[in-house]
Amino acid sequence: MAEAASRGSGDNVTVQGVPERKRKPLTPDQLAVSRRQFLNRAWTATFVTFLGFFGMSSLSFLWPKLTGGFGTTITAGDAKEIMKQIGPDGGFKPLFNPEGRFWLTYYDGTGDSPVYVAVNATEVKMQALYRKCVHLGCSVPHCSKSGLFECPCHGSKYRLHGEYFGGPAPRGLDRFPVTIEGGQVVVDTGTVEVGPPRGTDTWGEFAEPKGDYCVPT
Repeated sequence: MAEAASRGSGDNVTVQGVPERKRKPLTPDQLAVSRRQFLNRAWTATFVTFLGFFGMSSLSFLWPKLTGGFGTTITAGDAKEIMKQIGPDGGFKPLFNPEGRFWLTYYDGTGDSPVYVAVNATEVKMQALYRKCVHLGCSVPHCSKSGLFECPCHGSKYRLHGEYFGGPAPRGLDRFPVTIEGGQVVVDTGTVEVGPPRGTDTWGEFAEPKGDYCVPT
């Protein structure tokens, strides 16, 4: 065998290159196997990519939005202006917020039920009522004739402050905490407080309807 390296004078070392082996060309069978491996890997990569995109889409659909909208803290507007619209000066007409899916309503009751403390109702003199009927989840509009929130699906009815009045609903409307920050009404739609039980009546002025129902009983 030829020496791969020889030592010269002093400490200098000279390395002699070893010629590379010549590669043999692949046989047709080997080429076929290589093509199958390539295709298998390509299909696997495509399938994994599809699953990744599908998973991300599913999470974005199921996970609450963190940058705004329902499920986050929403600034509803100037507190004084909102109070003019929903309070005595505005005829106690609720204000709907489509982004947060809630009704802002005036409140001047006793706040005896614990839920009123949880949502700061007596402190801010207003409430953010979740528009979803607690019976089967239909969207509940406000009836200007009766002054009640009336579910068009099965006839459940709620008072202006969200307490149960009639129909198959098991309790009053659920609601969100409200705070006043820098003169703005801020609603935390990420925290749903369960509505007061049947039989709760904390504001006598709106205990009974003011007129005809919009949804017949």
